[in-house]
Amino acid sequence: MDETNNGNNRGNNQMKLKPVNDKIVVKTNSQEEEVTESGILLPDTVDQGKLMEGEVMAVGNGMYSASGTLIPVVVDVGDKILYNKHAQLHEYDDDLVIMSVNEVLSIVEE
Repeated sequence: MDETNNGNNRGNNQMKLKPVNDKIVVKTNSQEEEVTESGILLPDTVDQGKLMEGEVMAVGNGMYSASGTLIPVVVDVGDKILYNKHAQLHEYDDDLVIMSVNEVLSIVEE
């Protein structure tokens, strides 16, 4: 598994993220705000169970078990994944989040 990523511009500095343990960096797909026909903006709480899609940009090495065995991460850089809209995410910038691989619900196979 690749432990690097393609880099990210945050401000004017070139910054590369290398997640640790079971963490992954995910590029989120931008989501448009939902508006009714009459022009009412719906809050994001309307879609409580909606799944989000993203692309894995960087992957950590995995976690060690109590016996010292390395448990590898199940996703690879470039994988399209689905995760819950209300998963525990750490926003890095407008379109990158850092999350535990445990938040991934499915890998999208095309």
